[in-house]
This record gives sequence, structure tokens and C-alpha cells, in this order.
Amino acid sequence: MKLAKLLAVPVNVALAVSLVFSAYGGTIDPLRTPIGALAAMLFPLLLLVTLIATVANALFFRRLALLNILSVLVCWGPVVTFCPLNFFRPSVSEISESTDKVIKVMTYNVYGFLDYTHHDDMVLDGNSSLEYILETDADIVLCQEGMSVSGIKNSTMQQRDSLRARYPYIHVDDRGMEIFSKYPFERVPLTYSNRWQYDVCLYVVDVDGVRLNLFNLHLQSIGLTPSDKELFRRITDGEAKGEMQEIRHDLISKLSEAFRNRAIQAHQVREFVDSVTGPVLLCGDFNDIPGCYAARVIAGDDMTDAYRAAALGPAITYHADRFYFRIDQMMTRGGIIPLRVWREVRPSSDHYPLIGYFSLTP
Repeated sequence: MKLAKLLAVPVNVALAVSLVFSAYGGTIDPLRTPIGALAAMLFPLLLLVTLIATVANALFFRRLALLNILSVLVCWGPVVTFCPLNFFRPSVSEISESTDKVIKVMTYNVYGFLDYTHHDDMVLDGNSSLEYILETDADIVLCQEGMSVSGIKNSTMQQRDSLRARYPYIHVDDRGMEIFSKYPFERVPLTYSNRWQYDVCLYVVDVDGVRLNLFNLHLQSIGLTPSDKELFRRITDGEAKGEMQEIRHDLISKLSEAFRNRAIQAHQVREFVDSVTGPVLLCGDFNDIPGCYAARVIAGDDMTDAYRAAALGPAITYHADRFYFRIDQMMTRGGIIPLRVWREVRPSSDHYPLIGYFSLTP
């Protein structure tokens, strides 16, 4: 028992230090070092291990259990960002009965409107992602990796006609950044140098007289090749022993480069946010986790993480290639308040959509 205790002490201390470092790894600028960003990706796993260790230590080493609890409390901000605890958020029926102006918004990376669960060349009876958008009936839908309505693969004429009738205001650019809206909007051109690495669009939407600045964002992806994804699959299967050189070169180096590029992009996006006045809703595919450096830069001191403020429990929004993370996000500022946010499970894309109800005031 004494030997077990001697071993348990350094292990739990190391676990506590690792948990805290990973929780706040997103505060470290990847342009200086990518170590913090890489560590931040391990936070959910380290949090789970810490909770298991807390239960085990409560049975055998109570003082170490207190250390586990203390480490979680130190990380409480990142904990509730990962797993919000909004037990008393309003229900959908309560929101529908409210006299406030409420809008329903969806952000959805639609995977080119292909069906992720089928081969691309299969002929389906209608487009699954498009049908889901119609079923959800959000007031505004922001898509990444979209396409023109007439070019949506496997869509039926009835689906396309229903979409145009439901959303009289539609725009899609040459990069697939798309908006379907029940409200009129003006697209504001944004100029930035590295447009072919990431996308950001600004729409000023007239919601019954209230001007809403709506940003649609798609930050740079990691850019993994099929062989990189297969390597990651072997890692998660515990079969990548002896492949450390490939892991460092093919995975860690690409992750690090993407972290650095997104840091630069985030500062540019923040400049765009600072250039507008009035309510702001920023949605999209960040290609990075909540609490990452890019998200912190964009949020600044005045934007609210809508999922943290109005969701309940953890969620993943990317489910392909075993990269199970919440990389799609929503942020607000000004007179737009998140009331209820959730993630839907729809496998037709490699992303799951985020949906939110927002109260909008002048």
C-alpha cells in the first residue's frame, strides 16, 4: 500500500499539472510555440481521466482526491466551456411564447451538399442535408462548403423550389460560403490577403428594422491527406508504434502550421468585428476547439460563446476520421442574446449543425 501511494502521488500531481496546462493552452500564441494548442486538444481526455482518478482516489487516497478536485476547480472556466451546465435555459415552448424578437439561426458545414454516408455517385431520393435544412425551418442558415441551389447534387425540383420559397434571400460566393435568409440582407465586401486559405463573409441583415451584423466564418483546415488520416487511425488503434517520425512530420507539423495560420486569420477577423457597430452574430466552422487561441482572439473581451451561454452538456460537431471535436461555433455581441443552443446529429455531412435561438433587441 505504501508503494502504491508513493507511485500515486507523482502520477496525480503530473495529471493535475497536465490538466491545468491543457485547459489554458489556448492562451499561448501558436506563432510563438504550438505546444499550448496541441495540449489544448487533449483537455477533454485529461478531464475524463481526472474525474476517474477522483473517484478512485476517494476510495483509497482521499488527499489525492482533493488534489484532483482542486485541479478541476482551477480549470472551471474551460470545463464549462467544454461542457456547459445551463440546466435552467428556456425551453423551445417558452421561447415561442416570448414577446421578444427571437430568431432561429443554424450554422452548418454541408460538405458540398454531398452525402457523407454514401458514395458520391449514388443517386438518392432527394438531398439529405437540404431536406434537413427545410425540416429545421431556421430563420437564417449559414453554410460553409455550399453551392448554388441549382447545383445541389441529388436534390429534387421540389426541394429546390421549397428552399427558394422558404428563403427568398440567398447568396453563395465562389468559395461556397452561403446564406439562406427569410430576412433581407446586404452583403458587405471584405478584403483580406489570404482569401484562398480561409473565408469570412459579412451580411447586414434587416430583422424587422433591427440591423444585425452576421459573420459567416470558415477558418483554415488542417489539410490532412488520406495517408495522414490513416496514420491517425492507426494511432487511435494503438498500431502506430515505430512511426514517430511520420507522426511528427505528417500530423504534428501540419497541426502546428494550421494553428499558426488560424492565429493570423483570427486577428484579421477580429479587425472586421471591431469595424462594425450594433448587434453581432458570428458563426461558422473554426476548424479548432472551443478555448483555442483563434477563438479567444475573435471573442476578445466583448463576445459571448453562445454554446457555453445557452447549451447543455458537451458536444462534437465533426465526426469524421475519428477527429471528434466541437469545431463549429457561435459568438454574439451587443443586443443579441443566446437563449438556447444545441447540436443536431445529422450524418449526411462530416459536420453536425449547430442551431440556436437568439433574442434580438434594438
